[in-house]
Amino acid sequence: MKLFHSLALWDLILTPCASAITVAEITGNRYLSPLRGSSFTNLTGLVTATGYGAWIRSTQPDDDQATTESIHVFNLLFSYDFVPGDIVTFDGKVTGDSRGLLLELFVTEIIYPHNVRLISRGNPVEPIPLGASTSGIIGNKDMRPPTEQYNKLDNGDVFGVPNDVARISEVNAQLEPTKYGMDFFQSLFGELVTIHNVTALGRQARDNTFTGPHLWVYGNWPVTGNNSRGGLTVRDRDANPETILLFDPQDGTSNPNNTKLGDSLTDVTGVVDYMFYQYYIRPVTAPSIKSSRSPTLPSPSTIKSNGRCSALSVANYNLDDFAPGDRRIPLIVNQISSYLGAPSIIFVQGVQDSSGATDDGTVDANLTLSDLTQALKERTGIPYRFIDVDPINNADGVEIGTNVRSAYIFNPSQVRLYHPNPGNSTDINSVLPGPSLRFNPGRIDAPPTFDHSPKPLAAQWETIDGKGVFFTVNVEWIPKYGRGSLQSDVRPPWAGRVKERIAQAQVTGSFTAQILAQDQNAAIVAAGDFRDFAFIEHMKHFVQVSGLQNMDVLGGIPEVERYTSNSGNQASGGQEQFTHMFVSPSIARSVQKGDFEHVHVNTWAGKEDAASEYDPSVAKLNSDRATWLQYTEESCQSPLTICEVDQGLHGMDTIERFVIKALQVMIVHKTNVDGVCESLRINLLLGSANLILGDINTRDEQTLTSQLKSDMTVTSSDV
Repeated sequence: MKLFHSLALWDLILTPCASAITVAEITGNRYLSPLRGSSFTNLTGLVTATGYGAWIRSTQPDDDQATTESIHVFNLLFSYDFVPGDIVTFDGKVTGDSRGLLLELFVTEIIYPHNVRLISRGNPVEPIPLGASTSGIIGNKDMRPPTEQYNKLDNGDVFGVPNDVARISEVNAQLEPTKYGMDFFQSLFGELVTIHNVTALGRQARDNTFTGPHLWVYGNWPVTGNNSRGGLTVRDRDANPETILLFDPQDGTSNPNNTKLGDSLTDVTGVVDYMFYQYYIRPVTAPSIKSSRSPTLPSPSTIKSNGRCSALSVANYNLDDFAPGDRRIPLIVNQISSYLGAPSIIFVQGVQDSSGATDDGTVDANLTLSDLTQALKERTGIPYRFIDVDPINNADGVEIGTNVRSAYIFNPSQVRLYHPNPGNSTDINSVLPGPSLRFNPGRIDAPPTFDHSPKPLAAQWETIDGKGVFFTVNVEWIPKYGRGSLQSDVRPPWAGRVKERIAQAQVTGSFTAQILAQDQNAAIVAAGDFRDFAFIEHMKHFVQVSGLQNMDVLGGIPEVERYTSNSGNQASGGQEQFTHMFVSPSIARSVQKGDFEHVHVNTWAGKEDAASEYDPSVAKLNSDRATWLQYTEESCQSPLTICEVDQGLHGMDTIERFVIKALQVMIVHKTNVDGVCESLRINLLLGSANLILGDINTRDEQTLTSQLKSDMTVTSSDV
């Protein structure tokens, strides 16, 4: 028998003692132990695992779903003197504190064990399988984790605002493990469990706090947000609390460092624990990869550009701290050329200056961007060019010295700036009559809204034939520094810089709204890294203010397939989407299913094959399908020739639509045969009809006039 003498005599005298007790009575059915700070006698338990002491399981389990039947004894001598299978009885003291980090959950443990008595050895140690109901060993309990809600104090939305309105440690509500994911894992704290049919949620969690590869996984239980790759997509009010993190194995082995999204792993057995703001399982030994999904990477996008307004391809790509001479250049070039189809314009974010992370006063990114465009030229033969606006040194946040900014890479044989007039680092862009831009390109700013943050970059373009004119806004909003873990003490979890992000949404959205106020048919594309989900309040605010529409919705992308990154350590391991593309109504009317794709070349890839933490997205914009030109009654008193409206139409190549709306006349009409603009004069009397004709580009003038006459009064002077 081993005896412990780590508890001083004065502790025995000053600390009140309880009689013989069970684990469930110590842990209770809440986050904080009802016996926190008290001493106890005669606790009996089975040692199930060791590490900084030992985990013991009650030999007298109850059937309460909310109580855990296991607890950690924090004492190194337990690790030396006892092994799994030993049953021991001892006295000790209950503690309940965080393990050192602010806003962590409090952890109930036993300290100062003494009067330790070995009852027996060699007893069977059976792990509890997650995903099924149990009986006997730890009582009758449902071992399937909840799939949507984290904690009752989130009020139904783990991303809700206002946040940080309650603390678990202060409310200390009764656990409801069948409803809330955090309550579920708290009710199993310290328990030895097994996960069958393990699925990896991508590459290792990227967090410097951890010392080895840590993997987000789920097992043989119901899940939500299932995407086609085997991952779990984060959705509105559902951040996948059913996932669990695998920590460093107990035996010194290492978790695999080459996992990919959807990989199947061998079964995992380990103890449920909490540290660094996360519930996790510390495996007894590391799992291995059984199989991976096929194909390794997705098929290339089918979206192609014809260089005209009828089919421009526009891509968005966060290059994730791209620097001169970056080793990822071959990967990125291959992705742009082979998987994105060499788009007409590429919105890029995460571009560092020409000296990278060196803080030497350099602000231009000419070397950084020319490295990429030159490599693209060598691969594709296309002489891609770039445009950007240098920031003030170290004024745009992120890492000191990097001067990260957004930029455009474009194919000069297809598009060019419309009346270029570049701004500089201190010039603030605005919308002028026309509409046009004060600076083209120029940065959007409204101090102090974008202090310590990259500024959106606005530009106005035209197709190389001069027939299509459109606007773009390249966004890289302020990073979410300080967003709390989804499993911290703070409820709802603290979201960093909410006010700043709302202000950035307002300023960016107002800019595009000003363009639409002058021309409701203006073609606008806003894309980039918005740093948050589309369903978050400030993103909804941006959509409302801007007048733009979400390409994910327009392009018919299923909700569970809307992802462009694998979430990091302080989330759930699920797939996320912070990069988005929005378009104006004139473009939105033309978008069809398949006109927008997220190309998962990075979220599906392994550690060595990923060029960025983000997937690129690509869209085909067919503005000639639904370009509208509106005239007031005064402007329509006399017949108009098609050539006269050519400038306003921005170059339609075929007759596509006629729209006649109550008290307004909208002419969408142009013929272009062998480059010759034919004259067609039609005077449309104002009426209350609302007529939208389908595709009529093959109809001759006589047929067209006849159909118009059948729908409303038409007078023709020259037809």
